[in-house]
Amino acid sequence: MKKVKILILALFMLFIISGCFNKERPISNNLSDSTSVKSKPSNVKQKPSTEKKVIIKPKDVQIKEINGFVLVSSLDKNIVIDLKYATTDNFTKKIIYPNNVCVLRKNTAQKLVKANSQLKKLGYEIKVWDAYRPIYVQQIFWNIVKDSRFVANPSNGGSIHNKGCAVDVTLVDINGNELNMPSKFDDFSYKAYRTNSKQTSEAKKNVDLLTKCMVDNGFTTIDTEWWHFDDVDSKNYKIADIDLKLF
Repeated sequence: MKKVKILILALFMLFIISGCFNKERPISNNLSDSTSVKSKPSNVKQKPSTEKKVIIKPKDVQIKEINGFVLVSSLDKNIVIDLKYATTDNFTKKIIYPNNVCVLRKNTAQKLVKANSQLKKLGYEIKVWDAYRPIYVQQIFWNIVKDSRFVANPSNGGSIHNKGCAVDVTLVDINGNELNMPSKFDDFSYKAYRTNSKQTSEAKKNVDLLTKCMVDNGFTTIDTEWWHFDDVDSKNYKIADIDLKLF
């Protein structure tokens, strides 16, 4: 009888305990009823986004070009521009050019940029005294200096400057100071000659450096003006009448 009572008591306790456990909801059910954001199973493939990505590209630098001519400064801002004929600091003592713009044939300008890049590595930069020269200006110069050693006769084909394929240049240091050269610009005397035997060793060294870099990059020289350089391809171009005011 005692054993029966113990058995009944055990069954009663088991019934109570199992009833308590059944009232608790499984953990998985609790999670399914949760108001928190549910993550998607890793094995579910997400649909590719249809949203297009907008890629903003920088605007290309536009080089203004008129009939094959460009501004030198638009290709290389490190080239120093000091157009003598746009000031009174020239042999005419008058302002000749209508505005202070340095213009060349595009291919010639690109060669000048390469020469300047070569010189910059050595601590120097090019300074331009003259570049493209309008036809009417050539006539003004010839009327003043009728000497074909220094000024080309417009009646005999004019100057390479009139094609935009010639430059008058010198060198400056990193501070913008002009280097010592055989003579001043537009010195219509033997001092400007490349064969000037009286030039100092420093001047010769400087002009030789300028000449080497210009020749290396597609220019040639003339005997009577150390500052003057012609594009070797100038024969491929004709004299042009470009309005500088358009730049």
